[in-house]
Amino acid sequence: MEEIILLVLIALSLFIIYALYKILDKQGLYYGLIMLDLLAYILTFKITTVLKMNINIGIVPLISSFTCLYLILIKYGNKNIKNIFKITFLSNVVFGLLLTTTNYFFPSLTDTISKSIEETFITNYKLLILFPIVVFSGQYVINKIYGYVTEVQNNIFLATMLSYIISAITYIIIFYIIGYINILTIRDSLYLGVTTYITGIIVTIINIAFIYSLNRKKAKK
Repeated sequence: MEEIILLVLIALSLFIIYALYKILDKQGLYYGLIMLDLLAYILTFKITTVLKMNINIGIVPLISSFTCLYLILIKYGNKNIKNIFKITFLSNVVFGLLLTTTNYFFPSLTDTISKSIEETFITNYKLLILFPIVVFSGQYVINKIYGYVTEVQNNIFLATMLSYIISAITYIIIFYIIGYINILTIRDSLYLGVTTYITGIIVTIINIAFIYSLNRKKAKK
C-alpha cells in the first residue's frame, strides 16, 4: 500500500508542475514551487515503510519543488533567483509559525486527533525550525552547482544529478542527524537518512525524465 501511495505522490507532484506550467507558464512554476515545498513541509513529519525501508515521504514533493527551480533556471535563467529564495524561506517560516500556533486550539478536551497532531509537532519542533534552513540551503546549492556545470557543459542530466547528490548530502547531515536527535537513535537516524537519500535518487531520475520531456515538447513547438 505504501508503495502505491509513493507512486501516486510522485505522479501528483509532477502533474501539479505540468498543469500550473501549462496554464500560467513562468508564474505557474513559482506557484508550483511554493505549493510543493509546503506539502514537503507537512510530509516531513511522516516516516513510512516502502519495500521494507523506512523513508521520509517528504522527499518526494521536496525534490519536485526543486524540479520547478531547475525549470526556472533552464528556461528563464537566474535573474530573479534571489527573490525565489526569499519567498520560499518566508513562506516556510510563516507556515511553520501557523503550524505551531494553531495546534494549541482544540475543539474539545476529548479530541484525541488534535492532541496527537499537537504532540507530533511539539515532539519534532527541531524539524519545524530546520526545514526552512535546509530548503534555503538546498536551493542555494542547486543554483550554484547548476551554474558551474552548465558553464562547462550544457548537460541538464549531469547538472541535476550533481545538484541533488551534493544538496541531499547537506539535507541529510543537517536534517536527519541534527533534527532527529532525542527523537531517534543516531543509528536509526542515519539509516533513515540513507534510505531516504536512495529513494530521492530514484525520484530525481524520474523528475529529470520529466524535465527532459517538457523541454523537448517545448523545443518542438
